[in-house]
Amino acid sequence: MRYGILTLLVLLCTSYGYSQTKTVTGTVSDNMGPMPGVNVLVKGTTNGVVTNFDGVFTIDDVSNDDTLVFSYVGFLTQEVPVGDQEEINVVLEEDTQALDEVVVVGYGTQKKSNVIGSVASVEVEEATNVPTTNVSEMLRGRAAGVQVNLGDARPGGNSNIVIRGNVSVAPGGNSPLIIVDGLPFDNLNDVAPDDIANIEILKDASSTAIYGSRASNGVILVTTKRGKVGKASIDYHGYTTVQTLTKNFNQYTGQQFIDLRREANRNRFTGAYLNDENIFSPFELEAIENKNFVDWEDLVLQDAIIQSHALSFSAGSEKTKVFSSVNYFSQEGIIPNSGFDRGTFKLNLEQKLTDKLMFRGIINYQNAKQDRETGGINFTTITPLAQPYTADGELQKFYLGPSNTAVNPLWDQRESVDETKINLTDVNLSLIYDISPNLSYTLKTFLRNRNTNQGVYRSSLHSVGDEGINGIGVLSNTLFKQVLVENILNYTPQINDDHSLDLTAVQAFDEQRTEYTQLDKSGFTNDALRFNGNATNLLNNVRNVSQRRLLSFLGRLRYGYLDRYLLEATARADGASVFAENNKWGFFPAVSVAWKMHNEPFMENVDAINEMKLRVSYGATGNQGINPLESLGVADNLPYIFGDQTVSGATASSRLPNPDLKWETTTTLNAGVDFRLFNNFFEGTFEYYKANTTDLLLDRSIAGTTGFNVIRFNSGELQNQGVEASLTSNIIRKENFRWSLGLVFSRNRNKVISLTGELDDNGNPIDITDTSGRRLSVGESINNIWLPKYDGIYQVGDDIEGSGNPLAQPGDVRVIDQDGNGQIDDRDNIFTNTDPEWYGSITNTITYKNFDLFADIYIVQGATKLNPVLANGELWKGAINGIRTKYYTPEFPSTEYPRPKPDTHLHLFPFAVRDASYLRLRTLTLGYNIPKDAFSKLGLQRAKVYVTGTNLFTFTDFKSYSPEQTPLANNQGSAFPETRNITLGVKLGF
Repeated sequence: MRYGILTLLVLLCTSYGYSQTKTVTGTVSDNMGPMPGVNVLVKGTTNGVVTNFDGVFTIDDVSNDDTLVFSYVGFLTQEVPVGDQEEINVVLEEDTQALDEVVVVGYGTQKKSNVIGSVASVEVEEATNVPTTNVSEMLRGRAAGVQVNLGDARPGGNSNIVIRGNVSVAPGGNSPLIIVDGLPFDNLNDVAPDDIANIEILKDASSTAIYGSRASNGVILVTTKRGKVGKASIDYHGYTTVQTLTKNFNQYTGQQFIDLRREANRNRFTGAYLNDENIFSPFELEAIENKNFVDWEDLVLQDAIIQSHALSFSAGSEKTKVFSSVNYFSQEGIIPNSGFDRGTFKLNLEQKLTDKLMFRGIINYQNAKQDRETGGINFTTITPLAQPYTADGELQKFYLGPSNTAVNPLWDQRESVDETKINLTDVNLSLIYDISPNLSYTLKTFLRNRNTNQGVYRSSLHSVGDEGINGIGVLSNTLFKQVLVENILNYTPQINDDHSLDLTAVQAFDEQRTEYTQLDKSGFTNDALRFNGNATNLLNNVRNVSQRRLLSFLGRLRYGYLDRYLLEATARADGASVFAENNKWGFFPAVSVAWKMHNEPFMENVDAINEMKLRVSYGATGNQGINPLESLGVADNLPYIFGDQTVSGATASSRLPNPDLKWETTTTLNAGVDFRLFNNFFEGTFEYYKANTTDLLLDRSIAGTTGFNVIRFNSGELQNQGVEASLTSNIIRKENFRWSLGLVFSRNRNKVISLTGELDDNGNPIDITDTSGRRLSVGESINNIWLPKYDGIYQVGDDIEGSGNPLAQPGDVRVIDQDGNGQIDDRDNIFTNTDPEWYGSITNTITYKNFDLFADIYIVQGATKLNPVLANGELWKGAINGIRTKYYTPEFPSTEYPRPKPDTHLHLFPFAVRDASYLRLRTLTLGYNIPKDAFSKLGLQRAKVYVTGTNLFTFTDFKSYSPEQTPLANNQGSAFPETRNITLGVKLGF
């Protein structure tokens, strides 16, 4: 018994001795000195502290068996066993993982620290905060030098991407090359946003020359997700978005419109108002008496919903990696009859067949449907004195009264449909064979089939179909097929530690074929089947087939010495079928050098500089942006009547063939510096570039006596130059609280250096007006407006007689008589550059414990646009509705807006040239990462909920639905308004 008690006492004492704890103190520093804010944690516990301003820490309840973990953002985590130590001093080492990060470049990858060209990476997690299938919008404000302009705000629409300005005057000649998983895509929106892993943008000739003739406008490289080695995972991302109208103007209400009409018909000499009976129709008088006014925006536009669901599976072993996803996206339009639905499937498979042979396959399938509103709904300019519905609530065809044959636009919307269906299939199969440890061969094949069917139908009740036609339908089908084969050799010999070498050689063949068929029919049996029904009359039958082929050979050499001096040389030769026989081939070389200054011995003691890389590049790229067969003579269909029969026939095209047509070539000089300073507190890039495009593909009008109207030829030179800067500041880098601020700035200037070389009678170069209506002039930007300069509104007491417009009256638009000859004509026109002076973004990313906040402000400064509503003379007559302004009246003389009057104002177009600068809170996202303990029983590995606001606030003087679009899209009707979006989403990982 006593032995047992003794044994128990010994065990208790031993246990007590082992469980004794102590206090450990120490200092944490780096190569610059003490580090505040470092996290010190007892491994495997929640016992932790943070170092103070002097880098000192004190932590209690530590045993000899514990291990302390020291961690700080941007530095390698260290683990130190405590043992019998009571003071532990630690020096943290910088984490160089950012330098070793691999980025995708042309035909391969490269360590970020060794990239010589101008390559910008897009933060995909932040970019995908924008709820859209328009992937182009995800790039807005994410990279310096990349300008995204809204093209079409309707569901399924797209935006225009311009990288470093317009380098071509050819129609469609400024679109960047899209490369997805190493293969060319004709549309960036064919990629589901949730499938994207990385986006890189190549901007200078050094990085783009390897793509040769297609790369003068920059290259966007997209890499989709792949399977990873490890445990299988399933991810889900779903969100719902509410879209509401956003705009920067108001229209005239019913009463304000009546006042506008009355003011326009006011006697300008006596100031007397006419009787309403002399101004308004009987129908309008009845509407005025009953106050029966229509708010067309409220009537037509409606809130709309977006839904998106993305489900993906990822798994991998050492031999097999699989990633597969299914995405569904549905967007209602805020205009009736508009919407977009898309379903996609993706399979990305990697299989190691042998130790040396790897198979990689990617399959994409997409099925989409886009519904568009048909005809034009002029809800911006349509009169509020209307009756679109009867007293019983039925839609009324003649909405301006029985004596007016104008058809209610809502009536035509109801009686028509415009539907486009898209089926896309991509198959990408590759074999990678490691001939030796340093030499590999890749065979890459790609097949794309895109089938687009569009059907437009106007019923027998439509304003077009009610004249005995019994419905009219248009059916069109576009079949696009692309075949690509690439043979790639890569050789990376191991010389020694001082030298590195990487050689790449590629041979490629690319063929694209487009077949277009259109049938116009009328006399449908009934309206039930719409354009799918039987029709008695074939009105028109169009068939167009085109093909373009590209054969390429290219090589690239990368050399590094002492991990300080880098050299890269690229050369590519392209032969394109679209050019003339003697000019089919183009050669595009580039060379670049870089100096990693921070690796020099004399920089070892410069603690403030973590990275400093200087780089310079010079090279050439090409532009084959012309239509197939344009260098050849083609015929236009011209049927003729012989007796009582219509016989098919043809005539020569109005375009004169040019057998000497050749490439546009853009040579670019780029100089840049990449830096990381003060323990990665600042990191960024600054760049300067100058790009000159020669042999411009110009259209020129020719005398009709030749039998032709226009010819495309090579002549002239265009220059783009600019500066770009991006800066990220990691302001706070604590474990539970992080805050980074990002700035992006871009400035571009383009001007015409030369044109045809022809001179006018005064010895000045002759200007050219291209097919888009732009006036090209030496020394001026290609994106310009050529009009007299607006100079305000004439006031009582002004010297009107000597102003160049002696017939003007107070309240009229005044422009400047540039040559002082007493009259306003074309000689008084000036060029106004529409390009912005600069554009950029400010991003804030804040993380606090499980919460994260992201805010994105986008700025465009100095842009100019012509507002077609303000330029419409019918508005100032009071004949149509439009943008409400404080117009000139004798009682309240405006100095900004003219006086309404019954005849057309002179110089409304110069008056309508307006500043389109803006500042927009584009994205605001608040997310919460749910702690894992809250859902571990459900099998979830991660879960996040978030709410996002898009286009929340816009500050601009340009009056429109968006500062990037005018209120009227074209003569067909109002522009499709951009929307403000509120999104609620969830991300789950199993």
